[in-house]
Amino acid sequence: MVATLDLDKFSVQKLQTEEGLHDVFEHLNNAIAVNHIGDVVCDLLSRPGLFVYIFSVFPNAASMRTKILNAFPTDLQTLEKSFIPSLLSRTSAFFFGLPSDAFRGDESRTVARYERYVTDVWPAVAILSSIAFGTTSARNTMNGNFKDRKINVSAHDATILRKLNLPLPSNSNVAMQTLGDVKDFILQILKFYFGLLSDPRFADRSKEMFFSASGERDVENAAEATDVPLPAYTQAPYLEATLDASDIDRFGEWTILMSSSATKDLFKWRRDDAKVADCVLKKIRQLSRGQFSGNNYKMLHGPSHGIPIYQAEVLSNLRLVYQIDCALDDDGQAERQVVKVYGIYSHKQLDHIWPWLSKVLNGRGQVYLERCMLRELAEPGGKVYRPATFPLRNEEFITDESPIFVGEDGSGEDFSWLMANKDVKLSTAYLNGLIAEQEVELPIQLTAKEWQIVRCPTSCYVIGRSGTGKTTAMVYKMLGIHRTWEQVPGIRKRRQLFVTRFPVLAAKVEEFFTSLVKSLALAGCTQDELRNLRSQIKDAEDQEPQMIDPLNALNYRPGTPQKYSDLSDHDFPLFITFDQLARMIAADVQLDNPNSYDRHHFILAKVINDEASFITYDVFRAIYWPRLLNTIAQNFGPWLVFSEFMGVIKGSEKAFHSPDGILDRQRYVNLSARTYPVFAGDRHSLYNAFESYSKLKRELYGYDMADRTYAILKALSRNPLKGQPVDHLYVDEVQDNLIIDTMRMSTTPLTGTALKLFLVLRILCRNADGLFWAGDTAQTISAGSSFRFQDLKAFIHRTEAEGSMGIQKCCTKPELFELAINYRSHGGIVNCAQSVVKLITVFWPESVDILKPERAMLGGPKPVFFVGPQDESLPYEPFFSGFQGSRELGAEQCILVRDSNVRDHIRDRFGDIAVILTLQESKGLEFEDVFLYNFFEDSAALLSQWRAVLMPHNSHETAPPHDVSASPHPVLCAELKTLYVGITRARKKLYFLDHSQRSEPMRALWLKEGLIDVAPPTDICKYIGESSPERWAASAYKLFNAGHFQEAIRCFERAKLPRQLRIAQAYQLREVAMSTVRTGERQKAFLAAAEAFVQCAGEALGSQKTSFYGDAAKCYALADNVLRAAKLYFDADDITGAAQQYCKAGRFDKIVQILTRHREKISASYRNELLYICVVHYSRNGLRPPIPLFSSTEEELKYLKDKGLHKARIDLLASHKRFLEVADVQLSLGHLCDAIRTFLEHQDDEPNAMQRAVDTALDTLWRECSFDTSVQNILRNSGSDAHKVLNCIKAIPLERLKASDSRQIRFFRVIGESPFAMEVYRLGEEFYDGGEEAMALMAFDVFFSQLPNLHNAPPSQVDNFLRRFERYVRLVVSVVSDEIPFRATNSQVQKVFGIVPSSDLHCSFAAGSFLHRRFTQNRHLSADVDLLLKTQLKAHLRQKVLEESNVFCIARAFSTQCPYSLLHDRPCRMANCNQQHLRRTSLNATLYNMRVNLHLQQMRILDLMFSVVGEYKDWHARMTAWLHRLYTAIYCPIYVEGSVPDLNWNTVRNAVGCVGVARKWIQKAIEYLEPTVDPTDDVDYIDYFMNVIRVTCLHTALGGECSLKEYVSRESCHVSYGEQLLTEDDNVSADVVASLIELDPTPGVRVLRFLLQDGTRMDLSVVCNFAEEICSTFVSSLHPSGHLSPLHDLLVPRRWIMNPDKPVVCEDIIQDFLYCVWRLMNLLRSGKAHTRFDLPSSGGCFVDIMLTRMCRLLCILGYNMRDIGLSMTIAQILLLPPLKVDGRNPSLPTLQQLANLRRQYLETIQALDSGTAINDLVHLVHKSRCYFTRQISSRIPRVLFEDVADIARQMNRAPTL
Repeated sequence: MVATLDLDKFSVQKLQTEEGLHDVFEHLNNAIAVNHIGDVVCDLLSRPGLFVYIFSVFPNAASMRTKILNAFPTDLQTLEKSFIPSLLSRTSAFFFGLPSDAFRGDESRTVARYERYVTDVWPAVAILSSIAFGTTSARNTMNGNFKDRKINVSAHDATILRKLNLPLPSNSNVAMQTLGDVKDFILQILKFYFGLLSDPRFADRSKEMFFSASGERDVENAAEATDVPLPAYTQAPYLEATLDASDIDRFGEWTILMSSSATKDLFKWRRDDAKVADCVLKKIRQLSRGQFSGNNYKMLHGPSHGIPIYQAEVLSNLRLVYQIDCALDDDGQAERQVVKVYGIYSHKQLDHIWPWLSKVLNGRGQVYLERCMLRELAEPGGKVYRPATFPLRNEEFITDESPIFVGEDGSGEDFSWLMANKDVKLSTAYLNGLIAEQEVELPIQLTAKEWQIVRCPTSCYVIGRSGTGKTTAMVYKMLGIHRTWEQVPGIRKRRQLFVTRFPVLAAKVEEFFTSLVKSLALAGCTQDELRNLRSQIKDAEDQEPQMIDPLNALNYRPGTPQKYSDLSDHDFPLFITFDQLARMIAADVQLDNPNSYDRHHFILAKVINDEASFITYDVFRAIYWPRLLNTIAQNFGPWLVFSEFMGVIKGSEKAFHSPDGILDRQRYVNLSARTYPVFAGDRHSLYNAFESYSKLKRELYGYDMADRTYAILKALSRNPLKGQPVDHLYVDEVQDNLIIDTMRMSTTPLTGTALKLFLVLRILCRNADGLFWAGDTAQTISAGSSFRFQDLKAFIHRTEAEGSMGIQKCCTKPELFELAINYRSHGGIVNCAQSVVKLITVFWPESVDILKPERAMLGGPKPVFFVGPQDESLPYEPFFSGFQGSRELGAEQCILVRDSNVRDHIRDRFGDIAVILTLQESKGLEFEDVFLYNFFEDSAALLSQWRAVLMPHNSHETAPPHDVSASPHPVLCAELKTLYVGITRARKKLYFLDHSQRSEPMRALWLKEGLIDVAPPTDICKYIGESSPERWAASAYKLFNAGHFQEAIRCFERAKLPRQLRIAQAYQLREVAMSTVRTGERQKAFLAAAEAFVQCAGEALGSQKTSFYGDAAKCYALADNVLRAAKLYFDADDITGAAQQYCKAGRFDKIVQILTRHREKISASYRNELLYICVVHYSRNGLRPPIPLFSSTEEELKYLKDKGLHKARIDLLASHKRFLEVADVQLSLGHLCDAIRTFLEHQDDEPNAMQRAVDTALDTLWRECSFDTSVQNILRNSGSDAHKVLNCIKAIPLERLKASDSRQIRFFRVIGESPFAMEVYRLGEEFYDGGEEAMALMAFDVFFSQLPNLHNAPPSQVDNFLRRFERYVRLVVSVVSDEIPFRATNSQVQKVFGIVPSSDLHCSFAAGSFLHRRFTQNRHLSADVDLLLKTQLKAHLRQKVLEESNVFCIARAFSTQCPYSLLHDRPCRMANCNQQHLRRTSLNATLYNMRVNLHLQQMRILDLMFSVVGEYKDWHARMTAWLHRLYTAIYCPIYVEGSVPDLNWNTVRNAVGCVGVARKWIQKAIEYLEPTVDPTDDVDYIDYFMNVIRVTCLHTALGGECSLKEYVSRESCHVSYGEQLLTEDDNVSADVVASLIELDPTPGVRVLRFLLQDGTRMDLSVVCNFAEEICSTFVSSLHPSGHLSPLHDLLVPRRWIMNPDKPVVCEDIIQDFLYCVWRLMNLLRSGKAHTRFDLPSSGGCFVDIMLTRMCRLLCILGYNMRDIGLSMTIAQILLLPPLKVDGRNPSLPTLQQLANLRRQYLETIQALDSGTAINDLVHLVHKSRCYFTRQISSRIPRVLFEDVADIARQMNRAPTL
């Protein structure tokens, strides 16, 4: 059904937000408006708790409630199929789960009552509907008016109706009226729940329940949850209804229980005399109607004897014996009176059994007696009684009454069979089985404890000894689930898996289950079908029991798929052995790739195909143990050692987590002695034995259980389980599944092997609540065993909690059930065994679960302890001497001995007198009488150790000893557990035969507790039981099925069954062969066994014949006679086995015949394997099979492709001259060079071959050499595909190719040789010119992937590099800005960037490609890739440009002249000096302009980059840094390198663009210029002032619009002079701008004085330059000539008169300026300049340069100065002799001194300028005085001017920008 609601909107995450709730409510309103309310409600119910929560918060809940009530069906049949039942169930469950304090008044009780009603009402509705509408069973479909006819309600139906207080309908009208009442009451319940949901009290609880319970389950989980039907699998009465079989036509309300003996009698009468059987049924029918009167109700015995036993007269000499009993009601919630029929007897047979039975039953107590005696009349005054119903009682029927009745003559009669009867309900199935004369297997009456197990909704653990009912409960749970699937339509069949170790047990349980299903199905059979069944059954009566191989745990169930993944729903319920299950899983998880072969792969292959290599305990004992005897102490038997190997070294939980699943020596030695006590004192020698065992195992290619399980788990850890998991897992005899293979004595610890087995089983079950573990904790008996069910629970809980292997965690705690009542053995034996368990729990409480003591239902004779004389050879010879002639023990009597040596000794001395088994062999078997021979005499425990059993009794201790490892107890523990096994083999009588002193402690203990009788050994003849051939046969079959063939042979001989005898002999021969070690003898033994099986097959019929042929084939195979084995496999119809033998023999022709003629008899998986083997064989040898394996070449090609047989596929294609397809195959395999060579070799035959070769090569090259990869390394790597294909196409003539292909091949060839050659760049230009921008970008990126070393390169070379790099940057910018669109759908873009498109508008990135390295996810929409590509190209561009910027900023072409070199006109000696070292004569304007050009170009590149990548956080810092560099380049520290007047924009590439970038940066820099917020940070303030000076100077040099003064006048830029200035213009930064822009020296002097007074960390070059800029403003104030033009005769640097229109300055300002210069020069002369200035590395030289610069400035100023006072100041600063001035007017000597100073200044200036290429000075001459003013020097040009504008025009040589 399509959902009407979008349930994704109802997620917890969305419902937690207000917006999400609003969307949900709107969506819900729309859905309710257009859909049926039932569909909406069903969607809300699909998630736990969702409906309750939504209804409680939905604003329109009232409208929703109205719609639901309006949709309430008018009839119950429609109602039952509607959404109302689910709605009621979920809502009722919600309120029922709330605590009682959540309700008010009587609400809590009402909720509880309604919950029970909602749960139980629907079965009642079905019953009433069947009556009301005439759909009842046959008893109500007789002729006549149905409505007027009286209805007889069955006992089962009546119970269901009474639970709801509904009247039993007498006719259909009453049923119809009752249905109406039920419907109204359901509607009342629904309205009640709606009322509660509308109450705000429950809103928070509903929200909490939904949020915590449902959570965020995905759709898949939700779908799976809805797949589970409502309570059909877990809740009564649904489960009971599926198991119920009591509805019978024309029978009354009383349930009739038929005991096993009664059923046997009734079926016998049916076969002998059907009329008598009908009379019996008539009598039973009367009893079912409560007609207890007259001859129906005669008391045999009681109540004086006990519980009354009655007889009902059937015929004159035939009586029906019955009892009014109490049994559980159908739902297990109450007790109800029933009629229990014991049998049908003649009058003479009514003997002493019934008083005994009455007395035994009386042991159930007074309450039971009163309930059995009570009679309730159905109607007042009537004679018909109805069954009474009672509350449940907690009672377990236990009595000490012995089942042995001793007659007056002393003879004993055993009546235990009477109590062992299994009671079944008389039902339609029962009666139909009677008609068909087919013995029925119907559900028996379960105990209350068994019903708890069956109904348990969670996983459970059931502990109970054999005979306590655990397997019965398990089968009935399976049956209930299976029957639910059969009866409830529309639900999925549950996969149920039953696992055990023994094939016989699996077969018996399956047979039991199948019998139950078939018997229950009899209820629906017609009379014709019953007649056919009767004829079939008569034909099958003469058939003998099938004798299957009991030890074939792998193949006991023919027809089961070989792989677990091949199982279908039809195979379930599946009953299987763990060995077969392990092989099925191994077949699934085995790796298909033989290249990954390892030890685990080897083991899995062995598990699947070589069961002979499996090391069982018998194999270990026969083959391995003799070779280990010298490495281990002799008192430890092989079973103890093998147990330690499997259970501890390879089996502990620590081993489970160790490498290879094995403990190393040190970890083994360090194990806890308490947990692993047996070898605690001898672990080093034990580990030596283990190492020897492992070595021998490898030599013999064997594997054991631990190897197998660990290999499976390792495979499952790599790959998930194939196939569908099961829903319910049942593991019976858990302790047997832990046994090391065929060890029949005891189990391994719940350690590694066990844990691994459990883990494998747990992985199979997806339902965390579907696990059923059953076992006998008392039989988990092994050396050092510590297995407990608590350990199993803890391990599974840990595994689920860890979430390992994908195991679902169980939400509900599993239940643990104990079944302590033994229904098979009597109290005498059970009490004796329990005393042994008690000793184990006292001394070793951690080794077993502490449970309630096991008890028997009946008492019985105590075991007898025979104490014989001390005879060393055979102490009980007088006792056995009675076996003379043909005297022997009976079929159900057994002698148990320690080992086979003792058995052989007894038989050698007295003959074949009895069934004799070792204790290991006896496990799993039971006998009526058991003789336990010399158990203590042959014990491994010493007498002193056995005396420890008396310790608790002697010292009244109850606690175990503390230091277990220091005591002999570990061995004693194993001995006690073995003793327990021996005792529990007996059902009726147990005899101990032991004379040794070691037996005395246990004998004394038992005597003291009154558990045994002691007697001297007498003639054994008095204990011999007589046995009929039938009993011998039964015993023989039992022993055969247990695998004890030698003892089975003995019994078959006595049963006179020769054919069965020969079968057992054949299996015995096979066992002998299996235990034979020597190869030659082993082969002969297997041949003998094979011939015996062939003889058995000749005598057998049907399936047994093929089975024996199969066994014979296996023996021949083990004898290495593979061809004979193959023939017999064919005779056994095992074509798979035959094929395996032919594989070994290499007869592939036979395999081909099998594939073509018998393919349907082989599983699909193995058929494919054989086909693969044949194809590989024939293709490898260049042959063709005798019979074609494929119908066509295309089919063969497809197979070869699917199986990866590529060479064979290529050969086949080549043979058909399909060379292009050959190349395609080679391409698909990655054999690129082979494909290219194939293309090129056949280019003449195939027109497109050349182009295909080129395309292949280029695709490969681009795939490996995509953008931003190490292309050269890849192309030079001889192992790379790119290198190989480039070599393959080196001979291709490029002129024959397309221009684009030619360019690409040239591109890769050049890169392979030299990726940084100019040819690569030129190819990039070619790509670009050809419209292949992506490839152009690739070429440029490769070219610039490694920056050239241009550190010492001349500026022109650097400029060329920047030009090329700018083109690369511009291309990336064009792509990123979408000017050149790069789309993921473009083939070029895909090639260059390794983009792999797919068919669904998605694409991925090639591994290692540009985009692949940057994203974890590798699947994107194509549209998203466009954005991702641009984003990553931005980052790539930024990285490239910043890398280039960082490298070139330190290149010498960018730097100024080294101060040392300037001073000394030679290179400095500093090794790492990055500045230029040119001769002074080389420092010209060209070099100056080139340096400025380089800076501007670099800034332009950076600006391009930042224009697309955005303003990163480091953008401002980088901008500021490059502006600083540009400032230094334009305003060189010293004039000889050039100055602003030397700027020539014609020498700058793209001067307009570059200057535009610089102006933009200046603008940005000014916007960012702000001092620190901390006024105390002088350093930051000074740095701020330096930046203001630099930016302002750059602005004056480069021009442009910029309101500098406005920016620095901002409040944030305001910096005060402090106490130095008390005027309104108190802003240092504003003064800087005013002095430089407005040419006002007054604020400039203030700033200079401020800096020199307080500044630290100043830039000396900036300060000196600032001083010179201030000095330049004085040119109009110097007036050197006294001419009308103040500029006439000035000798000044050109820079000073770039703007000659300067203001006239007063002398005070100049004087202040000179004071500042004097202070500056004093700092520079003092040697402490570093304290105030940031100096370069060559600090001393730099200071000298700056000092020289300032001296030159003063000399120029002094030369042009006419003012005496200022001249005196200058001379003083320059440290010259002071002028002598007399008076105000200068005298002639003074003027002479002044003239001398001017001449000296001029000489100094000329001396400083000598040797420089740049003429920095000019001589200004007014045109009117040009003839009168002499030229100062030829190096100093004259500038003639008429006005100021003339000077400006001549100074500014650069064009206007």
